[in-house]
Amino acid sequence: MKLPGFLRLTFRNIMVNLDVGTLMFMLGMPGLYLVVLGVMFQGIVPSVSSSNGSTSYLTFLTPGIVGMQTLTAGSIGAGMLWADRRWGMFEQILVGPFKRVEYILGIMLLSVIFTLGGGAIMILIALGLSVSLSFTLLNAIILLISLSVGAMFFSSLFLIISLKLKTMNAYNSATIFLFFFLDFASTAFYPVTSKTPYALRIFSAMNPLSYIVDISRDTMTYNAPYQALPSLGVITVMMVVFFAIAMYMYSHLRGSSA
Repeated sequence: MKLPGFLRLTFRNIMVNLDVGTLMFMLGMPGLYLVVLGVMFQGIVPSVSSSNGSTSYLTFLTPGIVGMQTLTAGSIGAGMLWADRRWGMFEQILVGPFKRVEYILGIMLLSVIFTLGGGAIMILIALGLSVSLSFTLLNAIILLISLSVGAMFFSSLFLIISLKLKTMNAYNSATIFLFFFLDFASTAFYPVTSKTPYALRIFSAMNPLSYIVDISRDTMTYNAPYQALPSLGVITVMMVVFFAIAMYMYSHLRGSSA
């Protein structure tokens, strides 16, 4: 039985991205954040307080690292389009038995698979560090949905960038800047409190990664799944908007990237 075109493209995308460099970027760097930063800061910040109570820094950090998988996987998925256009593979794929919509579905599904797989590995690392996490059926469902929606959001965002920018230097500069800004101006590594400078509070509130991390933390750390629903609604609306923009730009894509 012949698999649908988008599944064959997804398998192709997965195999292409199983190189050492991509795996280190997707799993090695977040894993080091979790192990090194978590263990080191655990001794400096024994507990983190919030409206839901106090928890250890490692327990606080783990959902942040899991949520960051959406950003990493989204950039990898969108990077496939950039690489395919640059090396002429995009045109060759469309000449074959594949439709344009199957190509973009293959990219989105790659991002979701890498997000969920990377998130599961980060959770296993955290459990190996004796981190206490909350797992219920409702928490798991909300977490899976939020990570999938987040992966599609960031994949759409990076697709827009890859479709808009014309040179590799510009694309790489934009993605590196976004990584630093979205990672460190979010709630992934530290809580936002009344003592946080106002400008940083605004940046964090506008940061889509903060919504995904907050959902992960509400479900994995605080066992407050219903508290996560407003953030899930916000990131879902953002995903739909950016996905629509990405699809519009993609539908008008012609030729390869210089």
